Amino acid sequence: MTVRDWAILTAALFWGVLVVALVVLVARTVKVLDQTVDTIRGVTDETLPILRNANETVAGVNVELARIDTIVAGVQSITATTDQIVGVVHATVSNPLIKAAAFAAGAARAGRQFRG
Repeated sequence: MTVRDWAILTAALFWGVLVVALVVLVARTVKVLDQTVDTIRGVTDETLPILRNANETVAGVNVELARIDTIVAGVQSITATTDQIVGVVHATVSNPLIKAAAFAAGAARAGRQFRG
């Protein structure tokens, strides 16, 4: 065998080892990818029911918020009516009280002047 033959044989062995190493590397990569896909499927299978329950919960909360909006609208109406009633009562009661207080003050002053 000549040096050229040994060089060709060495190059062929090197490429053979390199191909085997690449095949092993690709096989391991495929195995890791398969495990990753299985993990993602598992997470998806567990997450979808949780998301469905969350959607149902949000729908229930929206119904309750609509009820609360109705209650708040009623309370606002009651508050407005009460404010109007308080205004009427204030106007009805305060004017006679002011007049009575003014009359009492005037009567007291007149009484003091009459005595003095």
